[in-house]
Amino acid sequence: MAIVGAGGFGRVALDVLVAGGFGAWVIGFYDDAHAALPSEVRGFPVLGDVAMLKSMLSVEAVHVVVAITDNGARLRVANSIRVLGARFFTAIHPVAYASAEAVVGDGSVLCAGAVVHPDAALGSHCYVGPRAFVDRDAVVGAGAWVSAGAVVGPGARVGARAVLGQNASVGRKAVVEGDVKVAAVSVVPEGGRVG
Repeated sequence: MAIVGAGGFGRVALDVLVAGGFGAWVIGFYDDAHAALPSEVRGFPVLGDVAMLKSMLSVEAVHVVVAITDNGARLRVANSIRVLGARFFTAIHPVAYASAEAVVGDGSVLCAGAVVHPDAALGSHCYVGPRAFVDRDAVVGAGAWVSAGAVVGPGARVGARAVLGQNASVGRKAVVEGDVKVAAVSVVPEGGRVG
């Protein structure tokens, strides 16, 4: 298993993987800024850039978590390696909860205390931070970022690549369109729309 991105999100993804018992599977990090990084991050090697990962994928199957904070960049990198045969690993912290009746997309990361309730759908390559909550029947698009403590209410819709700041709240059946940023501690009221 490889992690793309050796910055803050990469370290969080590593922590979730280690907590889940997958630490022995991690071969290391790939990051385009590898030349400016230390040779190891928390004891795991920084192996090179994304081009080097692409070369490896041409000869060997690897599970990957793309841990780049910028939502658009995360999806672009994921799509560029998906066509080369990358398999994306969904990292769920052991004290997170994802209902068996929810859909959690491949390559997503759920931190400690994150909750995804029944009949919710989380797209691929999403981030759900500590104590963030995706309620029943809610839909969160691919590559979205749900920060710590943010709440996506029942039946709400959050578009692809959207960002919900810390402790933001999206009310019941409210809509946040794709690529929109909702500031920390902001409220999108029940049935409201931001776009």
